[in-house]
Amino acid sequence: MGIPYLTKHLLPHAETVFLGGDVEVVIDGPSLVYHIHRRLLGWMDPNCDILDYQPSCDEISRGVGNFLLELTRLRVKIHKICFDGALPIPKRKVRLARIEKSRHRLTLARRNLPLPATSRYRDVLSTEPGQVWCHRGLPRGRRGLAENPFMVSAVCEDLQHRWSRDAIQKEINPDITCLGESEYPWADITVMMPGEADVECARVSKLTGCAVLTDDSDLLLHDLGSSGAVLFLDSVHSPTRVWDPIEPQIQGLRICPHDLSRRLGITDIRRFGFELTKDPHLRFADAIRRSKTDSTETSSGYYDFLREYQHSTDQELSCRSKQLPPMDPRVSELYWQYAVPNTYCSDDSLHVYLGILNEDPGRRCAWEQGRAYRRLGYSALNLSFKSQFKTISEFVRRGGRIVADQIELDETSIASDMDLLRQRLKQVQEIFGSGGESFWFFFALYEIYETSNTVPSGEQLESFLSSGYLKGGTDWADIHLLAQIQAILYSLRMLQQLLHVAALNDCNLSLLDELPPLHIMMSRQRLVQSFGNTEVLRHMVSQLLIAYNT
Repeated sequence: MGIPYLTKHLLPHAETVFLGGDVEVVIDGPSLVYHIHRRLLGWMDPNCDILDYQPSCDEISRGVGNFLLELTRLRVKIHKICFDGALPIPKRKVRLARIEKSRHRLTLARRNLPLPATSRYRDVLSTEPGQVWCHRGLPRGRRGLAENPFMVSAVCEDLQHRWSRDAIQKEINPDITCLGESEYPWADITVMMPGEADVECARVSKLTGCAVLTDDSDLLLHDLGSSGAVLFLDSVHSPTRVWDPIEPQIQGLRICPHDLSRRLGITDIRRFGFELTKDPHLRFADAIRRSKTDSTETSSGYYDFLREYQHSTDQELSCRSKQLPPMDPRVSELYWQYAVPNTYCSDDSLHVYLGILNEDPGRRCAWEQGRAYRRLGYSALNLSFKSQFKTISEFVRRGGRIVADQIELDETSIASDMDLLRQRLKQVQEIFGSGGESFWFFFALYEIYETSNTVPSGEQLESFLSSGYLKGGTDWADIHLLAQIQAILYSLRMLQQLLHVAALNDCNLSLLDELPPLHIMMSRQRLVQSFGNTEVLRHMVSQLLIAYNT
């Protein structure tokens, strides 16, 4: 979360730089995703429906693509785009605090956000360069919304597997002359680290002297060497506030910790950060004065403070991670708890942080859906490591709290559970056919109707799948049903990846390989688009109701 007020104190001492051919960067991937999310949120139609308040995974991914394409066009060299693959044990409190903050936002949204009497379905954002590079303030009602819980995973996946030259040209910008010859221009520079992204960003910055493009002020406290710097994403914009495609200009604020320490007359900017951790309300002059005293450097607390910023990338693990199959950040984090338990696992307990879904907080958590599939994946991974773990703690919402839900592992039932999944897929295919995206959305609905006591009527479901609403106006029931669908599909995706990582049985590896990518699975717009044929939809809904005698 960063040190309170660190950026506020130091940003006035930053230098303004224009991004061009002499600038080199390494990008903090999650920070970039959240930055694009905020930028696009400012361009939303203020009258749009609550279901459409958030930019979709697809819109954010295209926004990130536009951002990277424009940097390349300006001849900014991008060394790497780094994503978190695991967080060390000391960062768990920070993670829980962030999840709790999202839960609180969801509760406030449920209480305070008005639901329109008539729903208004918004158009898909074009995510043009002007929306990415020109900042607009957020309407008051949108500042407290919980973020899309799948957007970082979706963007990381797309950078590696979606954005080919053809896809970039068709979906982002027809002019791709600035890109190299690589078929997937961003795949080779996108890395999921066996650890924190900021550690690798700091290493690359120190090695090359480039700037870390981030909004995480903690990067100022890492060892960036004599030339490394931090370039703040939130400050990066078009100086004219209007995008000029003919002569584009992009500027931002940069701080080189080594140079700033010298200008402020202190030996190390980390001394300043340490003083703020002791007293966040210190005036700037007082913090500088205390940073100059010898007592700071000899303090045992100071050495404990420094330890957090002295991690280095384990090159052996980094090479090992490149040999692994593609993994979602949450799957990656679980894998590294097994692989490097001393760093990522404590108290003989495994942890998975599922995040807060945009759901009705007054109802049972939507993550209850898909739990059996996640458990199956966890058990397969546990068996592949020949581990003795009996449970995994899933951190999820339960009522108004975040709790560690204990998932019992059972290696003895893996084969029978896989057979049940295979039978379920065959059963759903026989009823609904196997026609791409719509099949998986109906598979999720099939699960919901089997496990839930309260389900939509046939008329309501037909309305939801054709328009996005169960009834004429938006209700929290619409939001919760969408969250349940997302929970099941994401759980299937976790299972698919865990089966590939565990590699226990070749016949199981391709079972879920037809799952659509996240930017499709998590999209309400794509759900509605996939059921465009009214007669086919009516038939599929009818078959679902017959299957469950609803």
